[in-house]
Amino acid sequence: MFTQCALFSQIINIESKRFLKDTNGFVGTTSANFSINQNISQVMNFGVNQHIQYKYNRSRLLSISDLVFIKAGKTDFVNAGYQHIRYNYKINALITWEVFLQAQYNRILLLDRRYLAGTGPRFRVLKKENVKIYTACLYMYEYQSQNNDSIEQYNNRLSAYVTLSIGFKKMEFTSTTFYQPNLADLNNYRVANDSSFELGINKSLNFRAGFNLLYDTRQPIGIPALTYIFKNGLTYKF
Repeated sequence: MFTQCALFSQIINIESKRFLKDTNGFVGTTSANFSINQNISQVMNFGVNQHIQYKYNRSRLLSISDLVFIKAGKTDFVNAGYQHIRYNYKINALITWEVFLQAQYNRILLLDRRYLAGTGPRFRVLKKENVKIYTACLYMYEYQSQNNDSIEQYNNRLSAYVTLSIGFKKMEFTSTTFYQPNLADLNNYRVANDSSFELGINKSLNFRAGFNLLYDTRQPIGIPALTYIFKNGLTYKF
């Protein structure tokens, strides 16, 4: 949900993409779209999304890829993508160990390449019928190239997050907040929030809203430290 929000922020909210299926086996979704609109100028829109999970007893493997490209004339409005692979091993009811790899780019935000590798524990803080809270504190190694490869960085970061999910019959709210400081320079950090809200108006009509915010003290040259996007709309099911 709200794929372009995730691509825009540069921090991918995997919490919103976990399948809650507890039985062994595969589950997944895939989608693709392509369109060309020619009027005063040519508008090209292309997108691919793949989301696959495999679970076997205490192990869970998640693979997510996303690519979005929107171009009007000679101007790119969106040109971003990522591939994320995450392995979870459930140690007990409260602790899960995570290992992940990620490759990412965002041409609009001058991020040429970012490669991540990380590991650490994820904790279940609260799990009730309508409310769930999880937190994690992971180590992450990061390589990134910015501004047409003119700037390269090799960083050791902490990747900590807290995620909240509240769901009732006609309402669902999820919010995840990330904190990613550079362990060698604590003034170099990112704070991000990815939230979504869905409300059932009637049996067929739903209202959806999504908010994504990123504050990065070391954005590429020419990119503001604070970036955000808000989306809302209606969905009709028949």
